[in-house]
Amino acid sequence: MISFKLQVILIASSLLCVVLLINLLSRYRLELKYSILWIAVVVLLFILSIFPKVFSFFSESLGIELPVNALFLFSIFGLICISFSATLEISKANNKIKDLTQEIGIMKRNVEMLSIQLKLKSEDRDVKK
Repeated sequence: MISFKLQVILIASSLLCVVLLINLLSRYRLELKYSILWIAVVVLLFILSIFPKVFSFFSESLGIELPVNALFLFSIFGLICISFSATLEISKANNKIKDLTQEIGIMKRNVEMLSIQLKLKSEDRDVKK
């Protein structure tokens, strides 16, 4: 069974996270698609802190003696999942940055070539006059 003190800390932490998520979403500092995972984690934490017997049942079912150890196990697993999804998003962003950088390089080269062609045409006109 989770101690009452830990239960209060978990409830307060989950409520604080909800306030933080709402604040970040309202100021457009966090996109909704990224916040869904965090909202799921906070809701799960809130439910498990209100109904600790459910948490005790899961920990006993997995053969974990203390629910606190199960809490750490699930927390680490959740953080690994969040880290993995963040790594995927960073990889996508890096690939997009690379593609955009290459496009900018091609566009700069095209602008330089057009500029040279324009100068040559204007010089030809000056020579013909």
